[in-house]
Amino acid sequence: MAGLAALSPSWSQQPPQKPPETNPDQQKPQTDQQKPDQGFKIGVEVNMVDVPVTVRQRNGDFIKSLPQNAFHIYEDGEEQEILSFAQEGVPARIAIVLDISGSVNPEWGTIKFATKKFAENLKPEDQFSIVTFNTQIRLKMDWGRNVGRIDEVLGSIFCKDETNLWDAIWVTSKDVFKGMREKKAMIIMTDGLDNNSMVSYDEALKAAVQSEAAIYVVSKTQAVRESLDYQLRQQGYYDKIPQEVFMNADMALRKLAYETGGRVLYPNSFGQLNNIYAQVDEELRNQYSVGYISSNKVKDGSYRKIDVRVEAPGGAFVQSRPGYYAPNEMPPGMSRPERP
Repeated sequence: MAGLAALSPSWSQQPPQKPPETNPDQQKPQTDQQKPDQGFKIGVEVNMVDVPVTVRQRNGDFIKSLPQNAFHIYEDGEEQEILSFAQEGVPARIAIVLDISGSVNPEWGTIKFATKKFAENLKPEDQFSIVTFNTQIRLKMDWGRNVGRIDEVLGSIFCKDETNLWDAIWVTSKDVFKGMREKKAMIIMTDGLDNNSMVSYDEALKAAVQSEAAIYVVSKTQAVRESLDYQLRQQGYYDKIPQEVFMNADMALRKLAYETGGRVLYPNSFGQLNNIYAQVDEELRNQYSVGYISSNKVKDGSYRKIDVRVEAPGGAFVQSRPGYYAPNEMPPGMSRPERP
């Protein structure tokens, strides 16, 4: 089976019986866009821990132009030496992950338009890919800058079937971001309700954290819960779903975003996507990038907590991922520590 990835038992507490179907719509030719970046690099050391950091004032405005000595980073309570530091202008790889299940169909035109506009507004040094998911996960566009193909690629899609959200996160984290050291972000647009995945939420969460990509979830769960759309109810979507299901989905998405240093954004309708995408773009442009090599040299695959503190006039609100998984070089057969 052609696909983005086969579900590997090493990433699953209980391996699924079969992998989610994945059908890339194009090959991966070696183009100039896929060559390693020749310009800006913030670290080539394989054990470098790179932490994107967003710093805001109390009113929500970004705090810019802070010096490196204003930042302090701790791993499991021990302060680390900052070895790389940059603010703004850090090239990013952004995976746009689009829900194409049946419940999204009424607003698919709006989604296509906003996705193209977002890609057009990325910085020249950024690259994006597009992944779609329903009961299958497909790589629709590989890494590059070919905005001109978006209309053609997304215009051929018909929204149908169910929502394999956790499978999509797992595959994107494990395969689409595989081997990348650049700054990474994943933008997931979904109605927020997984109902058919073969991997568990915990497996998807762990894969997302290990990818080191900040996840931004554009979710309609809140709007759907508050006022179910008549057309969708007529088609049977969301009908008779207990309110607890929406609440649990919200909490799961919030945890996913928090653990990766991203956010969940709740539009009332996908018609607000232009503003939502603009918020994500602005945040990515105003992040600091802080890197260190852990003083803990044990490569045991354990989860390690990160705490970033920033000294700024008037105080600051700091957003960053709260931890990461260390490299694992334990001999086969030995158990690795799990996250507490």
